[in-house]
Amino acid sequence: MSLLAVSLTLFSCSKAVDYDPEPDPSYAYEGPFDDQSSLAIGTVREQAGVRFIQLDPKSPAYVINPSEIQEIPSGTRVFLEYRRVLSSETPDFCTEAILVEWTSPLDMGEIRYDMMARESDPVSIIPDWITSVEDGFLTLHYAFPSKGKAGHCFSLYPGASRYDFRLLHEANGDVEGDLTDGIICFPIGEQLFESDGKITFSLTYIDLNRKEKTLTLDYRSPK
Repeated sequence: MSLLAVSLTLFSCSKAVDYDPEPDPSYAYEGPFDDQSSLAIGTVREQAGVRFIQLDPKSPAYVINPSEIQEIPSGTRVFLEYRRVLSSETPDFCTEAILVEWTSPLDMGEIRYDMMARESDPVSIIPDWITSVEDGFLTLHYAFPSKGKAGHCFSLYPGASRYDFRLLHEANGDVEGDLTDGIICFPIGEQLFESDGKITFSLTYIDLNRKEKTLTLDYRSPK
């Protein structure tokens, strides 16, 4: 670990996500499957001694090759590729069964209340299916210019209301180069009130044009 990284331990530093890793060859299952694999963001959970992946609020998925997630702590947000299993026994609390091709745990950021948000380096937040507020997490798909000279770090600060936050991007001087993208998540569930309806969540950040921009997302509190 570099001295620069050590000096920034208060922040969560990002890493690029491998979008096409090799599938785990240690488990063989011949089907039946659906016709294709899917990419997803989910949360590793555990109930009654069984590990599963919460794919979305209504889809707890039983993993038929549990070795793929056995070393990942419960509550970890992951990026994964999976295939639905069309015929498999599942625990009562799971709605489907899946075979996990690969998983990549996401970097976990912190919500900071101990200081005012400083000036942020520019970053692009990509408004695709990855960027979301669900299962108690804010998950962000980001991009920034980089030459790979230093670690890029993120932190989240409270805004004007309980549902407003500001993102701080610390580039550590690495502000030029090709666009590099990655994913980071923040555990926001305990900071938000429970609600039966949708909540408008807003995130303010400095975009690549060095202009302040606000992203709004719909949110439902975890059950």
